[in-house]
Amino acid sequence: MKRRMNLIGTAVIMLLMIPAISSAASLKGLLVYESIYGSTPEVAYWLRAIIGDDQQQLDVKKLDQVIAVKPYDYVIIGSYSKNEKPSPRIYKFVETYQNELAQKKVAYFLLQGDWDETMVLKVPGGTPHLIGGRNYLVEIQEKFPGVKPVVIGGFGGRQVMPALQGFDSFQIWLLEKLAKEGAAWSGLDIWESLVPERVEVFGNEVRQKILNLPARTDLAKYRGYWNSLQPASLTDSSKLKYKPRPYTEHKSTDRILFTRSRIRGTLETAEKLLQQWAKENGLTLKEQRRTFFNIYYHAVKNYGGKELTIHIVPATMSDDPGNVHISFRSYDKPAERKGLEEDVAKAEKILWADGRKVEGR
Repeated sequence: MKRRMNLIGTAVIMLLMIPAISSAASLKGLLVYESIYGSTPEVAYWLRAIIGDDQQQLDVKKLDQVIAVKPYDYVIIGSYSKNEKPSPRIYKFVETYQNELAQKKVAYFLLQGDWDETMVLKVPGGTPHLIGGRNYLVEIQEKFPGVKPVVIGGFGGRQVMPALQGFDSFQIWLLEKLAKEGAAWSGLDIWESLVPERVEVFGNEVRQKILNLPARTDLAKYRGYWNSLQPASLTDSSKLKYKPRPYTEHKSTDRILFTRSRIRGTLETAEKLLQQWAKENGLTLKEQRRTFFNIYYHAVKNYGGKELTIHIVPATMSDDPGNVHISFRSYDKPAERKGLEEDVAKAEKILWADGRKVEGR
């Protein structure tokens, strides 16, 4: 009798699961991508494998191969980055199909040079602004607000330096000159910044949020789509293609004051602590931009008769759940920023208190 009841219970559970399984299997998906140097299709097929070999209804196509999105239930759009945003042709694709995309589940992903979403770039004559990772997907969402992505991902990428076209090569050279914190690609023939865990998180989020499938745990076997044995430098075999940036850094040079660390908590945790610090130390905290994953602040105060600005960015990273990464930057000269550096140290003391600081890497 007991065995019969167990069999009945198992049968009921299986019957309840059938609608969810058939629903996921019946969804037709399109993963459309744009690429110049070949890294984006590597990630596209990597994502297809993570999303599931059983999902045979997911078509992977180059942008030029797509003539309609109407037959699909969901669309994943991937691109390389160009001038801190997806490619112009991706913009045109979204513009062309925006009314149809607005009725579907959509995901965006982007390959780019820097994955750090606490990064701020200041160029001569320009306005300091956020760069890196998902920051490059903010504008396309603002431009086409009717298309509301369920998932977005900024992974980093790969540059094969000798293969770069003239203008791209010039931009890399110029950015290396402007990068006050240093350029990780210096002296490399192949430079990688991609974070594999981010690709895996994105793929699992598509499974969960679009297909209503459980997250995969057998992810390591798919990294062959990206791994390569080619050397980072033809002249120096000791150099690595990818060297993870430390989570905790401190630089004080003639060009910049830069600190970065991480704490346990949420963006709201970091926001409250920063507001407490600003109030206690006479700084005005001005919010410049806010997304679901980061906030960009200017903290302004008069030091020695001159108003100086501290650039602050707390950010959550998809590959490091439960923690907040926080960076502080000042582009003022060392002689002017002594008091500013003392205030940054006070901020870190508040942020790191009560065991919140997360060590490692």
